[in-house]
Amino acid sequence: MDDKTAFAWLLGAGVFVVILGIIAYLVVMVLALIIPTWRICNRAGYSGAMSLLHLIPGVGTLIVFAILAFGTWPAGEATARPPQPGAR
Repeated sequence: MDDKTAFAWLLGAGVFVVILGIIAYLVVMVLALIIPTWRICNRAGYSGAMSLLHLIPGVGTLIVFAILAFGTWPAGEATARPPQPGAR
């Protein structure tokens, strides 16, 4: 194998590693953002599918958080749970 072929293989392997890194990052973001936000949206009375707005690059997360922070929740405001009997 000459130098150009070896360099091409290394470059191709580097691109492959970068693509795998991007895919791994997206999977972690799904687990860290979309799944918990889906549950929060359901409890707030919104459709859980609203959490898929996280997939919009750059502004998706800001949109979801703005709706949850400043919108009127269809299920009502969150309230503290009453104390359980016998709990400390």
